[in-house]
Amino acid sequence: MLMARKAISATQFCGSATVSDFGVAKALSSSTAGGSTLTGTGVAIGTPAYMPPEQASADPHTDHRADIYAFGVVAYELLAGQHPFAGKTTPQQLLAAHMSEVPQALASTGPLGSGVPSVLGALVMRCLAKDPAERPASAAELLEVLDGTAWSGEHRPRPARRPWVGIAAAILTVAVAAGAYAWGTRRSLAVVADPTGPVMLAVLPFENAGPSEQTVFTDGLTDAVTAKLVALPGLAVIDRQSAAQYRQTTKSAKQIGAELGVLWLLEGVVRWAKDAGGVWRAQVTPTLVDARAGTTRWTGTPVVITPGDPFTAQGDIATKVADALAVELRPNDRAALARRMTNSPEAFAAWVRGVAAWDAVAYGASTEGMKRAAAEFETAVALDSMFAEAWGELAAVYYALAIFTTVDRDSEARTRATIDRALVHAPGQPRVLLALAGLRFDYDHDTTSADTLVARALSAAPNDPAVLRGASILLLLRQHADSGYALAKRAAVLDPRSMRSLVLVANEAVMMRRWDDARRYSDASVALDSTDSRGWAVLLELTFNLEDTTTQRRTLDRALAHVSRPDNTVLGYMPYIGGAYGSRYVALSARELGITALYDSVLFYYSIKADVFHHRGEPAGARVYYDSIRTLLMSRPLTGPYAPTLLLQRALAEAGVGDTAVARRTLVTALATARRTASRPDLTDVFFPRSAAAVYARLGEPETAVRWLAAGLASPSGGYTSRRYAMEPSLFVLRGTPAFERFLREHPQ
Repeated sequence: MLMARKAISATQFCGSATVSDFGVAKALSSSTAGGSTLTGTGVAIGTPAYMPPEQASADPHTDHRADIYAFGVVAYELLAGQHPFAGKTTPQQLLAAHMSEVPQALASTGPLGSGVPSVLGALVMRCLAKDPAERPASAAELLEVLDGTAWSGEHRPRPARRPWVGIAAAILTVAVAAGAYAWGTRRSLAVVADPTGPVMLAVLPFENAGPSEQTVFTDGLTDAVTAKLVALPGLAVIDRQSAAQYRQTTKSAKQIGAELGVLWLLEGVVRWAKDAGGVWRAQVTPTLVDARAGTTRWTGTPVVITPGDPFTAQGDIATKVADALAVELRPNDRAALARRMTNSPEAFAAWVRGVAAWDAVAYGASTEGMKRAAAEFETAVALDSMFAEAWGELAAVYYALAIFTTVDRDSEARTRATIDRALVHAPGQPRVLLALAGLRFDYDHDTTSADTLVARALSAAPNDPAVLRGASILLLLRQHADSGYALAKRAAVLDPRSMRSLVLVANEAVMMRRWDDARRYSDASVALDSTDSRGWAVLLELTFNLEDTTTQRRTLDRALAHVSRPDNTVLGYMPYIGGAYGSRYVALSARELGITALYDSVLFYYSIKADVFHHRGEPAGARVYYDSIRTLLMSRPLTGPYAPTLLLQRALAEAGVGDTAVARRTLVTALATARRTASRPDLTDVFFPRSAAAVYARLGEPETAVRWLAAGLASPSGGYTSRRYAMEPSLFVLRGTPAFERFLREHPQ
């Protein structure tokens, strides 16, 4: 599971976009007014109270099983006397709960569902599964159970109790009929998730019709207007990273709308002129374009920006756009639009520069880009201590730095101090909350606090891709895989042309062995930018889990042909093919492989080079690299989220050089450290099962080694297949042992 942290990368927390909440339209919002979750008159089931996770995340593959979920909600209400997420009173809270919370189970005894047959209770809970594949496949299957054919034993209903079936069947009839109406009348998800839901809008980069030195200001204005619009409940705004790709594009409005899945495009032209005193002034003209027709539907009155007040225009433009789209604005919405991000032009300029530096941080990049971004955000908050958006970015970047420099105590201390400062000045800022959640989980092992903070962050910004990505990772690490995956998919919907979002959901799909999804998202990421190593890395992981050596080699060759400067995320697959590929890998330096941190040096440099010699059948060569790992880790105090994994690698290195007695002692320490942080009793969420198996294999315990491999296959987010284990050079020592051969027979690929 720690591979998950590194594979999807701490940079998933760093996206600088701010997007809207789920933005349920007025017709749907009214269904939850006053705390009620029941559908109002004339409103079909499909409101926030009954919306399945995949529909809430705008998954384009949503199907009839959404109706099964809606049935489960209604049945739960009738049987338990309360909604599955009782206490959630707003559309945003309900949608976040559908995606990330598990309701209390119905039981034949107890406060919820007292007297409900256990089979019926279990059926309802199956209907409420986050993963559509885990729900009953059809209404026919539901009716079969409800009709009594699936009841058995002491829970088989007596004739007097048959009304349960009638009630439940009636619920099913209404739910499915309403669902069929909704599916039959709504527009394609490629255009809009729900016709009664929020308006989908993309804010394209404003055109700078002036001197080139004003481009940074123009980009900052685009970002600020976007940040204003995303807070409106009637809008769902595409992430700025995806929209930014259409700068100076020649694509038509129809093509852009189709690619982003939006109905409306907001464009703007910023014209510059000097006044009598030689000071630049700007005039902004916003334009709304109907993406379906490709025609301009509204052009706003030009807004003038003066050097002394670059901020009023941001709220003015956002308000005019909302009015043009007929988005209902509550009093607090108008107040939020009028609120200035900051009163300091210098602080705003520093924030804009920091966002640009943060956006430029590549997957697995050195920490230098993060430090540049942090310096700009530090400048912004120094100039304006109430600049909440800058505090959110600063907390996120320092948390990412702590993750990348995991054994650096100074980095951890700086992160804690920064988050403490941020909480004073911006206590409810969602990215501050998420950074604190990561700190609580990774360093303090306080899962209760982490869960609460994640929920607060999602409630505050349920449509912010950066928040969705970060929450997804934490939920996955907390073993809430389905909920985390739903958030990752939602991020990909709102950030459809972002490598960060596509790679995250593809990686999570691999980890959860959802191979079709993994293929779709990894292909999409490669198609988006074939020169970016991130898409190829997840495609290679998928290929190495499922395909034969010929296909693996072909995929690796394709990656190497497209990526001009491949790093270890791609090159690290060379040793597993062996031959000339392994020799080429051994010849590469840490610099050429993009290795910058201790964790990477141990797991993705020395360890993989040792694998090359295992593949060759040359254990003496592997011992050279194991000795390097042992020397590197021997005298270091290991702290933070990677401490258990690094201790395990140290035990592997000690066993690899033949120092088995010391290796056993280190292994005991690693296991004890892992138990303090693990969510799963088998520790597979903390350790790589293959690494643990490799240690036990070298200690002469093949049966224990194989048990670790089996636990890895049983883990819902373990990612590996038996084919992948069979390819691991570090496990070659197990080949031929009865335990390993039996394992391969019992787990055919």
